[in-house]
Amino acid sequence: MKRNSNHGLLSPARDKREKPVGAARGSGEYEAHCPHYPNCVGCPFIKVPYPEQLLRKREIVRRAFAEYASLTGVEVPTVAPSPERLGYRARVKLVVRRHRGEIATGLYVPQSHSVIDISACPVHPRPVNQVLFYLKKKILELDILPYDERDDSGELRYLDFRYSFARKEMSVTLVTRHRSLPQGGLLADALHHRFPFVTGVIQNINEQRGNVIWGDSYRSLGGRDTLMERIGDLKLVFPAGVFSQANPFTARKLYEHVRGLADLQGVETVLDLYCGVGPISLYLATAARQVWAVDDSELSITTAKQNARRNGRGNCRFIAGDVAATLAQWRQSLPKIDLIVVNPPRKGVQAEALSELLQIGARQLIYVSCEPKSLARDLDKLAQQGYRVTRVQPFDMFPQTEEVETVVKLER
Repeated sequence: MKRNSNHGLLSPARDKREKPVGAARGSGEYEAHCPHYPNCVGCPFIKVPYPEQLLRKREIVRRAFAEYASLTGVEVPTVAPSPERLGYRARVKLVVRRHRGEIATGLYVPQSHSVIDISACPVHPRPVNQVLFYLKKKILELDILPYDERDDSGELRYLDFRYSFARKEMSVTLVTRHRSLPQGGLLADALHHRFPFVTGVIQNINEQRGNVIWGDSYRSLGGRDTLMERIGDLKLVFPAGVFSQANPFTARKLYEHVRGLADLQGVETVLDLYCGVGPISLYLATAARQVWAVDDSELSITTAKQNARRNGRGNCRFIAGDVAATLAQWRQSLPKIDLIVVNPPRKGVQAEALSELLQIGARQLIYVSCEPKSLARDLDKLAQQGYRVTRVQPFDMFPQTEEVETVVKLER
């Protein structure tokens, strides 16, 4: 692999020695050539043998549970491995900065405004690395100035890549400081001409000062503003601005596990909270009588309805609104709920929503969590109201990192 003399980055297009995604090195280990380790903080486990990574993640969950007496004796099994350990990230967000006359794209150095340039990342799909390498040169050529929150100067804040492994297509979102981006059309045309699999280039406008990532406004600079991915038997559309799992390979395993835990017989009514674009709802809809689902993002709910129609799931009802407020409004009209599924953000289920959830009185609850500490806190609250943990299964959604996803079934 050759080193670029200007900025010390590795060109992914020239790396003839790079292993294919998930290439085995024997005895359960996976080879990861990372030119940015240990400076980059994105993958702290990248030099740790994969079996050891799974053990450490299991211990992270166990330590979180150990903080609460109500969870004493809860067994945490081995973390379910990711089918792919390298090149798995279908979603990549990178900050953009200027450094010594070049464009730097990567992650912030902790406690600083400096950026570690990670253009050749081994957990990114190869097409993402290739497009990024080209895009940095094009941004410089078109004189699109990176944003600097220290003096509120420049234009381009972040780059967001979504990659569909099923369709082998990509969308690229440019997060900018202002709506005006005269070079946007030229950049979109150049990207699509060089990489026909880039099917859409989108602009997100964030006019706030500071380092908040997203603004509220989107517009297309060229091509489609949605990307389709297949997860299991589902065809899911993801527009710019909605949440999507970074690892569709593990996501499929997790959704199938949730469906197995639910053990539906076709007569149950399910409530899916924090449903996003609806993947868990649609997985469960094949075996449930009806699924009610709530999310606070109107765009996610609009997309979930489209995904339901696309996949022939006519027994799903998707509602946009604050989870706690929506549950309060539904107290009298909600049918008997047999199973509640929650998949909240990292901070966990909001206190008001948890209170409303408990009043529903469902016999079974499945909690999907991306943060062991907030999960343990909420499990303790549920235990105080009579729920008991019957199954726990962690999943490795982010190989090479400390992150772990956990699915818990509770009954009362």
